[in-house]
Amino acid sequence: MQHEAGALFIVTGAHYTAAAIAAAHSVAKTNPWLNIGIFSDQPVTDRVFHFVGRIADGSTRRKHEYVGCSPFQKTLYLDSDIRVTSDLHDLFGLLEKFEMAGAHVRFRERAKRLRQHLIDIPQAFPQINCGVLLYKKCPNVDVLFRLWCDIYKAGSFTRDQIPFREALWQSDIKFYVFGPEYNKRFIPFIGLGGEPTPFILHIKGFNSRSRLLRATVNALIWPTLLRARRRARNTHD
Repeated sequence: MQHEAGALFIVTGAHYTAAAIAAAHSVAKTNPWLNIGIFSDQPVTDRVFHFVGRIADGSTRRKHEYVGCSPFQKTLYLDSDIRVTSDLHDLFGLLEKFEMAGAHVRFRERAKRLRQHLIDIPQAFPQINCGVLLYKKCPNVDVLFRLWCDIYKAGSFTRDQIPFREALWQSDIKFYVFGPEYNKRFIPFIGLGGEPTPFILHIKGFNSRSRLLRATVNALIWPTLLRARRRARNTHD
């Protein structure tokens, strides 16, 4: 059965599956209206998920092969190192006009972010961070995902953002770049430049193998979570 909207995780290994489960609970807590799915090579029984799909054994990076298998008409793909802080109805509203949306990579002037494969792409068309991708089922998205897989395989890549950039450049997809508050790559400090309160935190420490680092990150994000709760109360008042 295909659901209208959902968040999707794609992970391999016991450690990252556990991290995805923790991330999924942050989705469920803040967005009880949203379905949640997961593809994993591990057994998953947590009831937070409305859909569980099996990843075939053999590879450690399979995101590009499974995003197109989403059971949802409208999908928010999320890496396992995220926490959702707020309601995402407004984000999904982008799919009324666009077919896909994502955020630019943060350090896009670094040499590894400017690497190219077969096509000379302008620097003004930077990589998209593939850890938070919003998309809907449609022919253009299907073509993009197939091209992403083809380029990834042909170039023997181990990371997904170089082939994704090339596939996106060649596609006819209606793509939108959303603000960094929907893919925040660092822990924000209160009052820093008046930046928006993040809706999605995307921080490596969330899925670290170090318990101390995970505990530290979870402690440091509490001010952000409190700001998000205040925003939610103000929105509903």
